[in-house]
Amino acid sequence: MAVQPWIHVDSFEEYKERFKDFAYMERTEDGIILVRLHWKGGPVLWSYQTQNAYAELWTAIGHDKKNEILILTCQDPYWLTQESDPTSFQEVEWSKDTDIKFDVNIPDTMNFVANFINDIGIPTIAAINGIGQHYEFALMSDITLSVPEFYFSDAHFSHNIVAGDGMNFSYRNCAGIKRGTYMMYMEPKISAQTALEWGIIHEIHPREAIIGRAYEIAKHIMKSDRAVRRLMHELAIRPWKRALQDDQRVHVLAEMYAVQLLRTEHNFDKIAADFIGDRKQVGES
Repeated sequence: MAVQPWIHVDSFEEYKERFKDFAYMERTEDGIILVRLHWKGGPVLWSYQTQNAYAELWTAIGHDKKNEILILTCQDPYWLTQESDPTSFQEVEWSKDTDIKFDVNIPDTMNFVANFINDIGIPTIAAINGIGQHYEFALMSDITLSVPEFYFSDAHFSHNIVAGDGMNFSYRNCAGIKRGTYMMYMEPKISAQTALEWGIIHEIHPREAIIGRAYEIAKHIMKSDRAVRRLMHELAIRPWKRALQDDQRVHVLAEMYAVQLLRTEHNFDKIAADFIGDRKQVGES
């Protein structure tokens, strides 16, 4: 018998309770975990606290070896959020405490993306359930499903903020350098149908059918041996790990340096309003 004990890792029940205000979770007997991001039962409320919570959530899910496949979605009717907590951004960005600014703007903002890529070692399926921002987790998932009304866009540049968060990082890696650069400057809307044709997403389904389809795919993947599906995910996530190392930290540093240099306020509600505004779809004159 080994001399040393195994170190305690939070059980599903423990981290389900820990993150209950930020995510609803359920798991089948064979390890398919459904994670529905929310804020106390409603759509996600965006804040620096939310960003920190999801970075920690990815690690908790990844460290639980009883998880076999992740299905990620959000509380209807939005993918992630269209509302924020302005006081969260003000408390950090107007603070004279440089340690808080650094911790929140640099490691938290980086780990929000990095932990999804580095810590989750199982196949991932994203089910985009409605319009919304911060689609990086949908794109970084192995399989991406979407409702027909969803579209990709970015509204940072028009608010004098560098488009350095996970959205453009993930979009650029899926759509290519030229399309990613055009998105940063021109902020077009890319419909779900166009995204499907470009190979950015895999399938389009109505909202009432999308979670059922995600479980169908999960059960198909579960037919393989545990080692096979986990090593398949390693192949799927490898390009993201390479991109994370080469680019993501530079993206975040560029955005946050400009925010501090110009003393820009992250007014997420205005960005969200612009995001769902009447900007043109790609191909419209």
